Amino acid sequence: MVLKIILIGDCFTRLMSATLVIALLLVSAGVGSAEVIYVEPGASIQAAVNNSTTGDFVIVKAGDYEENIIVNVSGVTVTSEPENPEGVLIRSGDENSSVFEVKADNVTISGFNITGSGEVFIARKASGFVNSYGSGSYSNEPELSKAYSSGSEVFISRGDGTDCPPGGVCLDQVENCTIERNNIFDNRYGVYLQGSMNNTLSNNTFFRNGIWLDEGCSRSVLINNVIDEGYITIGAHGWDNIMSQNWLSNGGGISIACCGGGNLVSNNDIINCSTGIDMYDTQARTVLRDNRIMDCENGIYLILVFDSRVYNNTISNSSKGIFLREECHGNELFNNTINSSNESGIYLLDSSADNRIYNNYFNNTVNVKAENSKGNSWNTTKTPGANIVEGPYLGGNFWADLNGTGFSQTSEDSDSDGICDLPYNVNGSDFDYFPLCRTSLCTRGELHSNNRDI
Repeated sequence: MVLKIILIGDCFTRLMSATLVIALLLVSAGVGSAEVIYVEPGASIQAAVNNSTTGDFVIVKAGDYEENIIVNVSGVTVTSEPENPEGVLIRSGDENSSVFEVKADNVTISGFNITGSGEVFIARKASGFVNSYGSGSYSNEPELSKAYSSGSEVFISRGDGTDCPPGGVCLDQVENCTIERNNIFDNRYGVYLQGSMNNTLSNNTFFRNGIWLDEGCSRSVLINNVIDEGYITIGAHGWDNIMSQNWLSNGGGISIACCGGGNLVSNNDIINCSTGIDMYDTQARTVLRDNRIMDCENGIYLILVFDSRVYNNTISNSSKGIFLREECHGNELFNNTINSSNESGIYLLDSSADNRIYNNYFNNTVNVKAENSKGNSWNTTKTPGANIVEGPYLGGNFWADLNGTGFSQTSEDSDSDGICDLPYNVNGSDFDYFPLCRTSLCTRGELHSNNRDI
């Protein structure tokens, strides 16, 4: 192995522990020849990147920097020094350009505070922000804000496919890049992808910006990021992206635009957002599972969605827990817990039919609202297996209300099989033929409860 150290700047103090860390990294990675290029405060990160080749490490020492960096060298890692991973602030020198513009594959950007690119668009619940899509293009944030606030169904394309818009980091037509452990704040976009695939965004913190994948960006992993007053948005024709273990609060939630599919949204915490998760016009299976959504206007909002699976989610204190509209059909909703919705636990509108809705726990003043949406199935075949209230059979749903007088809380279960003796009339024409009953509470209708204590 050949390890060469280059210093960009006037100070010649080298931290030997940092050198040892990088040497160990190079050995573990099997790199035979590489350079470690240090950037001192007052020097140029861009100059260091320009002097790098594939496999090199550009290590930026603690300090404040003001510039815009284009990374067009494949396989380079640009990172803060290991001893002070949060000590580097990079402020955009040109607010109309991204702080980092990545134009090569296999690049890693890690360990920076990144700010100052573009006018900040704050996605707050209180602003009336509504995630919704269709067609159209808006070139500035005031127009964007109007579009969202009006509730009009327009898809906003952020970039023109040629130049990166202002953002903390822009990945432009690249693959296999990693953006990790950065603190990205007060940019128009936090991390923006256009024409890029197979990238990983992990362990970043965002404030007043978020993650935007533009049209056609696919097979990327967004994991363990913290986003306050921001969003995660997957643009049109986005396929097979994974959004998992992220924390979003006080912003726009997670949005998936039209015409893609195969995306996975799992194990995210979404709090006080306009909509927890919304999805428009997807016709190939997308999975929304194991998410925890609280205090959002809509917990999960599906528009013209087919063949998706929504399960194991917990939604509380929303206006509408799960909202299906505009001919959503062929979807499967099961094992969800929906509590304390102000308007309804589940709301079906505009001919949303042929959906399978079973083994859910509904505990709301109004559990179901259905307008022009008949023909959904509210139970599966009665089969042995633990249900959502730990009864011995799978069947329909558990129907509670906040007063402890819901159908499943008061109905008789004479044979103690955890299934109410009578069907439940869901919306006049549709029935849950196997409504669940917690056996310890509902046998012979003797005991009621306000709480779910399983």
